[in-house]
Amino acid sequence: MRIRAYEKRDYDRVLEICVSAFAPIHRGFEEALGSKIFDRRYHDWKEKYAEYLGGISTSDPAVKVYVVEDAGTVVAFVFTILDRERKIGEIGLNAVDPDRQGKGIGKMMYAFALEDLKARGAEIAYVGTGGDSAHAPARAAYEAVGFDRAIPALHYFRTL
Repeated sequence: MRIRAYEKRDYDRVLEICVSAFAPIHRGFEEALGSKIFDRRYHDWKEKYAEYLGGISTSDPAVKVYVVEDAGTVVAFVFTILDRERKIGEIGLNAVDPDRQGKGIGKMMYAFALEDLKARGAEIAYVGTGGDSAHAPARAAYEAVGFDRAIPALHYFRTL
């Protein structure tokens, strides 16, 4: 396996991984929120990811995007974002192909991302994730690479 910089040719595969990895999370959101709220808030989640990934700029020095390849096939991706002024690095949008999860790819990718951020000047690293059961594997992977301080967050919804 190797980690390399994202290239525009990776877009379709990265989007495929993103949608397949986040589908269970969004199913959980729909179950928790009900269809009315989910449809209003998240109905276009796939299109939003497609738009976000389509806008990746390889010229922005604050944002780096990497892919993990195994035998020439992209199996994961990760964004690293540096706030140079505050010296805070963020592991941003990331996912491992669901068919490849649980094999240490995420742990390897996050360790790489942390080294990337450190080499670029970060003194603190941050990553955000959900507290629901669908995000449990992500929390475990982040904790496995040393993230040990969390601030719980809640998002409340209601119909009017």
